[in-house]
This record gives sequence, structure tokens and C-alpha cells, in this order.
Amino acid sequence: MTTNNSPISNSIILDHEEVYDSSIQNVWPFKHVDDIVEGIKLDLCNMTSCYPFTVNGFRWRSSEELYLAGEFSNDTTEHLSIQEELRAAKSPYAAKRFVKGKHRKEVREDFPEFRTQWMLWCVWQKCKGNLDFRMKLLSIPDDVILVEETTTDTGGSGQIWGCSNRELVEARKAKAQSITEKHADLTKKNLAFLINVETNAIRKVGLFKGQNNIGKILMICRDCIKRGTEPQIDLNLLHSKNIYILGKRLTF
Repeated sequence: MTTNNSPISNSIILDHEEVYDSSIQNVWPFKHVDDIVEGIKLDLCNMTSCYPFTVNGFRWRSSEELYLAGEFSNDTTEHLSIQEELRAAKSPYAAKRFVKGKHRKEVREDFPEFRTQWMLWCVWQKCKGNLDFRMKLLSIPDDVILVEETTTDTGGSGQIWGCSNRELVEARKAKAQSITEKHADLTKKNLAFLINVETNAIRKVGLFKGQNNIGKILMICRDCIKRGTEPQIDLNLLHSKNIYILGKRLTF
């Protein structure tokens, strides 16, 4: 665990498979933008669009859209057009599912070589560019291990960005069903809120397995904000990849 002299980020290794034992570690899994844990709304996923920020003079609704733009970041008119299409999508979810889905074959072949460092850079831009997001990260206790829960995700990248914990998912599913049966008198809104709070209170169940790169990146950024330092991003790698965003080459 962490202390003020031993931040949790010191032991973080990106792109490394992890096993977190929730019975002895203070794991806070998050998945939906309205997840609430101990009174804190864990709207931490990339799809969250309530923390806009600016990069190179362009405003981004979410870190997901900027990250996706990196997948189509060659200096070509085709990739520029796809980036503009991503930004015009109705939501970050629509950008990923429909725009990226349509152009999947046009993703940079070398993107897997720098995707994790690019994600770290994108999330850090959001931290620097949005005070509310910085404050949200600072509101989470130092000893909390943030984990994006991706047990039921499809698409093949769930174990890269998050962790699976089937036992936890099943326990929460059973809890939600029990609450629904016991509180048939509640309005749909109040029932959803109760299920949210009660199911997210179930955390000491099962093992989380996966690389958890999103959770790790958030913890790295949280620690850097607290200490007034910059994350150790491999800027040389990113610079070498000649990443163009909306017609401008990023210099890092």
C-alpha cells in the first residue's frame, strides 16, 4: 500500500499484466460515467465528456476523441478527414463505435508501438487543461488502486486498458436483482441510484486481472498533480512517430 512517502505510482509499470487482490487491496473499480463510490462520482473513463480541454488550439470534449485521433494521425488528407469526423460525432461513444468502426482498416499500422504512451499524454493534457478533472483525481484517497472494470467488454482491448473480475460482476448482478425485487415501489430514477450506490459498495470480491493501463495512467496523473511534477512520458518515442492532429504536427 502507499504512504505519503511512498506513492502508489512508484510501483506502476505500464503494459504489464497485474493481479489485484480486492480482499487485501483498496481497489475502486469504475466502468460507467455515473458510478458512485463512497460518495465520489467516478466519472473517470475516457468516454466522459464533462471535462473538455484544449490541445494546440483545438477543444476536445474527451480524452477518448483525442486518443482516437492518434490512431489516424498520419500526414494525409484521409486521416485529417477521419479526425474531423471523430470530432463531429455526437458523443465519444459514437466516435469510437461508428467512426473508428467504419475506418478500422485505416488505423496506423504502428499505433500499437506507441498507444500506451499516447494515452498517457492525452490524459495528462486533460489533467492540465481541466481544473475540475484535476480536483476529481485529488478527491480520491492516496491508497486507492483505480481499476477500469472491463469484464464484459468486447473488442479485444479490455485486458489492455482494464481488468476483468467475473466474481465481482456476478456478485453485483445478484445484488442489483435483489434490490429490484425488494424495492418495486421506487421510481425508475431512485431505483437506479440505489442500485448504483449499493452495487459499487461491493468491492472486496474476487481478483482483478489485466494490464489496467487506464487505471495506472490515472494514478500516475493523480500522483503528479499532488507533487507538482510531470509524468515520465516517452516523449522521444511520440516525437519519432510524427503524429499529426488536425493538420499540425505535434512537437511534444
